Amino acid sequence: MKPLCSLKVLDLTDGNPYAASMFADYGAQVLKIENPHGGDSIRKRGAMDEEEGIYQAFYNRGKKSMTLDIQKRAGQDVLKRLVSQFDMLVVNKSEEQMEKLGLGYEALKAQNQRLIYGVLTPYGESGPWKDMPDYDLLINSRSGLQEKTGFPERPTKFGFPLAYIYSSWHLSAGMLAAYLNAQETGEGMKVSVSVWHTMVSLDDTFVEGLLGMNTLPKRIGNGFPTTNPTDTFRCKDGWFSLSIGSDTQWISFAKCAGKDVWAEDPRYAHDPARSMENYFGDLDQQLRDYFATITIEEADMICREAMVPGGPCNTFQELVNDAQVADRNMLIHINDPKAGDTLQIGKAAKFTGDTEEDNVIAPAPALGADTQDCLAELGISQEQMEHMKAEGII
Repeated sequence: MKPLCSLKVLDLTDGNPYAASMFADYGAQVLKIENPHGGDSIRKRGAMDEEEGIYQAFYNRGKKSMTLDIQKRAGQDVLKRLVSQFDMLVVNKSEEQMEKLGLGYEALKAQNQRLIYGVLTPYGESGPWKDMPDYDLLINSRSGLQEKTGFPERPTKFGFPLAYIYSSWHLSAGMLAAYLNAQETGEGMKVSVSVWHTMVSLDDTFVEGLLGMNTLPKRIGNGFPTTNPTDTFRCKDGWFSLSIGSDTQWISFAKCAGKDVWAEDPRYAHDPARSMENYFGDLDQQLRDYFATITIEEADMICREAMVPGGPCNTFQELVNDAQVADRNMLIHINDPKAGDTLQIGKAAKFTGDTEEDNVIAPAPALGADTQDCLAELGISQEQMEHMKAEGII
């Protein structure tokens, strides 16, 4: 099922097209507007020489591509004409920057009263940080999240750009909420999300720590401020994760592991003594010594028997070959015109009535592949297109 098949979205993002990718994956008709002089910068990410990288094959799949220089007046005029045919527009520039091009929300609303205008910025559209440059690392640092991620001697970043992916989800959700409202009221609206907003709102340990216990969380590696053991342990043949969230789980794990003393000793059996007083000491070492004597498979079986959260730290290759991944269609094959047969991440949401056909997603388009068709639909002649091309507008 592709529930957004009636939705039409203009994607003006550059370098971070994930929000519009969400719409495309679930069936929306997404038209990507790209600079005619090289296109979206995502096309070059991970690329060798003059080739396009594999990132764009993932982020632009299921979309159409139109080249249009919106820095030029003629390009701006074309975009305004396009807006009347679309439900949404998404951009990762501030509206202030778009207003300088004559493409702010109010200007485009005049073309389409029901338009949902989505804006993704690093820190928000106001305040002292609004014009600061950013990358995922900086967002995590300024949100306070990185300061408490890692080990006591040094903060560490996440293994992937969590902030930009998660904020794109928030923007797409906000835009869909605004779209539903527009169906009732006939009025569109602007939806503004910042990557920093998202990471600040994500961290519930701030509330739990500062408001609940009147103390701020510190970096404690893989541990958790209030419930432990939550950590990774080296087995005979690799790394294993264990995350205990309650006394019941801990006692069940201890008994299945043959360590009744852990379930009976008052230092370990119950929280908060176990998690906040004794884990970061002798119990942590006992667990490390124990896991070192068993294999990942044995650890997995113990956790399954105890019904506690535990499992291997999968490598990507192990993930690719896992039966769960195959069963849930979380890796799909897409035949990209340039990259060939690519293995890409599947869609997270599954719907009643889904079939294999619903996992078929069109490959990413070549730069400007749909420009002429889109202009023709606006009534622009071939002769006019040739003139626009000569002027560098398309």
